[in-house]
Amino acid sequence: MPRTARKKDKNRPHHIMSRSIPELNLFTCNEDKEYYLSLMKTAAQVYRITIIAYCLMDNHTHLMVHPYGGNISKFMKNINNIYAKYYNRTYDRRGHLYEGRFKNIIIKDEVQLLRTSTYIHNNPKSLLYQGYKSIEDYPYSSIKDFLKPSQGRGLANPALVFEYMSGEGAKVRNHYRVLLELQSQGHEAFEKELEEAFKKGGYKSDKEPVVREVAPEKVLSVLAKLIDQDEVELTTCKYSHKAKEYKSLAAICLRIFSDMTTTELGAIFKGYTSSSISYLSRVGYDLMEEKQLYIKMVQALSL
Repeated sequence: MPRTARKKDKNRPHHIMSRSIPELNLFTCNEDKEYYLSLMKTAAQVYRITIIAYCLMDNHTHLMVHPYGGNISKFMKNINNIYAKYYNRTYDRRGHLYEGRFKNIIIKDEVQLLRTSTYIHNNPKSLLYQGYKSIEDYPYSSIKDFLKPSQGRGLANPALVFEYMSGEGAKVRNHYRVLLELQSQGHEAFEKELEEAFKKGGYKSDKEPVVREVAPEKVLSVLAKLIDQDEVELTTCKYSHKAKEYKSLAAICLRIFSDMTTTELGAIFKGYTSSSISYLSRVGYDLMEEKQLYIKMVQALSL
């Protein structure tokens, strides 16, 4: 029987959950969690998806992300598949690690946005017996990015949540802390505070979705013009510094704007493995940031 098609919306946030099979923990040590966070960071860069909030528990994960036009299935595959291979290699095992596909819920309004965010950050309250003083002390959620940004990892961006809450800076962070405490107690006041936490108006975001699924030929043509590089076959440009730069930028641009996987790129980058293309993408991402090419590519491809 065919699987039910996943419900997705490229212009709304998603709450994403992944869980390990019952007999295994997804993470056996802190090093596992650190590696998973590194995969999240890389995937968010490659697919230009914004991580709003997250929490890694021993046997499951919670992420709240906004795809801004991106493909959450490819985003999660780039995290979970690579992590499963790492886990099996590290712990000398075979077979499935995850209990089926990841689950996702589309965030439909501002109330659900805040409710989901506080729910995610309250998950570690069950771990306080392990020695953590409070949920703010748990190092594998985005709580510090929300409440103590100078101490956070910078992996999560709370702006989408905070822009709908009254106040700014320390005021909005303190208000969010109150909501966390009220929800954790199951307090009736939480619902009242929730109603007052947002400005009036419907849910929307003024950030434009990233243009996706552009023909690879167009992406490469635009890129070549922007970096003043003669457009050449990627299979033949090999040795010069300029050629290496072009190839690295081409890898990341094709992944972002043509929504191509490393496997699909293997047909273009002859002789490169998926891991080699992933490396090129990381180099290309840094070059794109250095040259401030991302916005230029978006503008050129949107014309």
